[in-house]
Amino acid sequence: MPSVKIAIIGGGSPYVPGILYSFAHSGAVLSGSEIALMDVDPSRLPIMTALGRRMMAEAGAGLTVTDTTDLDQALRGANFVLTNFRPGGLEGLRMDEEIPNQYDALGQETTGPGGTFFALRAIPQALRLCRRMEDICPEAWLINYLNPTNFIADAVRRETAVRYIAICDGGGNYLRYFLPELLGLEQADADTDVADVPSAPSAYIRLRARAAGVNHHSWLMELRIGDEDGYPPLLERVRGAEGKGRSFNRKQHEFGIWFLERYGVWPANLSYLYPYFNYDDALADYRAGHSLYRMFMADLPQHWRNFEAMAKGEIPIYLDPSKHHTDVGHGDLAVQVMLAIASNASREFHVNVPNEGSIANLPQDAIVEVPALVDASGVRPLCMGDLPKGVVGLVQSLIAWEELSVDAALSGDKNLVLQAILAHPWVLSIQQAESISNEMFSAHAAHLPQFQG
Repeated sequence: MPSVKIAIIGGGSPYVPGILYSFAHSGAVLSGSEIALMDVDPSRLPIMTALGRRMMAEAGAGLTVTDTTDLDQALRGANFVLTNFRPGGLEGLRMDEEIPNQYDALGQETTGPGGTFFALRAIPQALRLCRRMEDICPEAWLINYLNPTNFIADAVRRETAVRYIAICDGGGNYLRYFLPELLGLEQADADTDVADVPSAPSAYIRLRARAAGVNHHSWLMELRIGDEDGYPPLLERVRGAEGKGRSFNRKQHEFGIWFLERYGVWPANLSYLYPYFNYDDALADYRAGHSLYRMFMADLPQHWRNFEAMAKGEIPIYLDPSKHHTDVGHGDLAVQVMLAIASNASREFHVNVPNEGSIANLPQDAIVEVPALVDASGVRPLCMGDLPKGVVGLVQSLIAWEELSVDAALSGDKNLVLQAILAHPWVLSIQQAESISNEMFSAHAAHLPQFQG
């Protein structure tokens, strides 16, 4: 296979080591290829470049790692462009969470009112990147990790001709890692036949998990273990899990059981869906100290010390699978998507795409998250039928919120921002929405040029 160039925009992000690790262990498919790390902040690039080169050398991967602060240089000759940056930085995350909280609303940076302002900051930067791609590498694929990923997908779909795949390591993609562990099975891809796996152990059973909805708000629509319905053993195992599995949270786990027993479907995003059904408790948890920003601030100092020590060869390369930034599954998803395209080997992933019939009882032009086959020819979403009636109303309201937020980001119309905030289920009054909007506009002013004047 010819070599390719992968430009990682946000190459100094703490997520990058996991991505580089997955590239280093991707086999010979990409041998001879280049990974170009690009970041507007040069301070972290030397660490990431040295760490990446060490990973490639130790794995015998045959990939070159370069770095630059020049976007055009990174894009020149690129076949894949991976977005991996956070507009507004960690301070932007803090404000997205904390300002709504001051007005008795859960902020949440992708699924709450904070998500609107994250989108207002992120969409202009995503579109500027796409316009440079149209000029410099028009045939390249944009692999989008920039959040909120469904908002970005909507804006890119509306405004550009760039080929894109908007992904998230939660939802159905997360279930590919979580469910085999929970069910006591060896991890096997949904599109891998056991007969194709040499000396496959007896536990290596084909597991198919397919979820549908919108990003961070989806449900497990199909679960097959071999040729059998996987839902009965799922219910049995989740009732007896008692703290087993990734990122176990007892209250959220009990909510999942409650939901499965009463709605007949498993929430694919427990932590994101929990607040819609347990709002007061979720807000109290935030105020007790449970937030993404606080987790980042607690973990990142140790991560950076480890990254620097690994880059210098002072400690072995090790990425802690229990930590948010170094859970290798996050990076591995993007790498596997690129491998499927580069090698033209059809693989199934959950992606954010225009609906166009994938979910029958949602609007045709809505951005939905569904399983799709991905290869060199593009993305072919699967038809998932109807969402359960008990959840479709919530999903429809979240689609309206997302679309209004994107309308506002593209137009610079503050009235549309207010409409978007009021469309969110956690905002209950005009006064609350106006207070949140006014303070967020003031706090994020430097990153919202479309609303100036």
